Amino acid sequence: MAGLESFNMDFQRHRPSRSISEHPSQPNLDDTEVMRRHHRETLIEMSKNKDILVNDTVNKCIKPTCLILQHVVSYPFIVLRRQCQHTLLHYASTRYHIVPFTLIPVVYRLVKSQGISVLWKGFGTVLLIKGITMAIEALLSELFDLPKDTDSINNSKSFGKHVLLKCASLSIITPFYSACLVETVQSNIASEKTAFYDVFKEGFIRLLQWNCPQKGRMLPVWIIVVPTVTYGVLRYITNILVSKSVKHALILYELRVCKTEVVSKDSDRQSSVDERLDAVSDLTASAVSDAVLFPLELIMHRLYLQGTRTIIDNLDTGTSVMPILTGYEGPLDCLATTVAQEGRLGLLKGFGALLLQTSLIVVLYKVVKISLIKVIGAYASTSSNQSPQAVVNKTNNSINTLEQSNIPDFKPLMRSTSFMM
Repeated sequence: MAGLESFNMDFQRHRPSRSISEHPSQPNLDDTEVMRRHHRETLIEMSKNKDILVNDTVNKCIKPTCLILQHVVSYPFIVLRRQCQHTLLHYASTRYHIVPFTLIPVVYRLVKSQGISVLWKGFGTVLLIKGITMAIEALLSELFDLPKDTDSINNSKSFGKHVLLKCASLSIITPFYSACLVETVQSNIASEKTAFYDVFKEGFIRLLQWNCPQKGRMLPVWIIVVPTVTYGVLRYITNILVSKSVKHALILYELRVCKTEVVSKDSDRQSSVDERLDAVSDLTASAVSDAVLFPLELIMHRLYLQGTRTIIDNLDTGTSVMPILTGYEGPLDCLATTVAQEGRLGLLKGFGALLLQTSLIVVLYKVVKISLIKVIGAYASTSSNQSPQAVVNKTNNSINTLEQSNIPDFKPLMRSTSFMM
């Protein structure tokens, strides 16, 4: 070729040739596998943190949910139960409402004729009486140095003082509770509306007449105090025993069956778990104690309303009313008369309202818990969606960089090869 005759071909012949085989730079597979393993561990750890966040938030929301279910949602069924307890056989009562199915059509007619407010009679007064009870316990605890909470009980002597505090507070609150029961069961269409202070007025009047003899059909306070204190103490002890048993059973169930961590080193997590277990166990204990002590509650409430000239709704029809005219001489006479006139099932009148209440609370608890898990889980996934993506991008970029750094540079070799051609 023209112009290339003088080119020194010997230099090119003796020049050491370069090939791709001279640079055997293979990718470092060990480093890539380590980064991918680290990537998987990071995603697993983030998933665990998300589950922990969801569980802790749900546990903190369970306690107020159980309180609302126990004191607000269940109140209409408490009203129905107490009205059923005072529907007597000799007033042509033919339905005991031991099962919920007989109560549903009656409630429908009752609400249709009087409105939904018929199921919330005396709700504010009941909450007020509970607040007064707590205030009386706190006052007596400070005055007589009696343990108020179960946390401060360390022996049988302190537990006896604690029970004594409960007995004293129940004795003082009995007249007010009796006046509160009248507002709960009296008919809206056949009774005058009571003022806010009527409960205090009636309660103080009966409290001041503690030792007065019986006037008419109304029993003296000292007679109705006995079943009140008995019922209150038995219900309290039953709640403690059932609550501890249910909590222990829940811990074993979650440890063995659900494989859930119920004991944590983190104090905040452990506190939220304890709140959830305590709330569920207290809710269960309340339902069990109401069922076990139902006959005693019926006797106590019938003694409360005797002589008060209260007119209640007839829960046989749901559209009429009936007066309460009884002549019991005491708790034992009430028990004997009830069994003689209404049979043993007469002690369970209105038990269907309790079954309906318990069933609804269980269903609502499950629905609320599942809804909280779904909502909080979706929120946690949305808020933490960018973090996993950043980890994925960072890991992929690192792996790509590592792989690209190990690929040989072909450009000089291509120029050399093309030059040789």
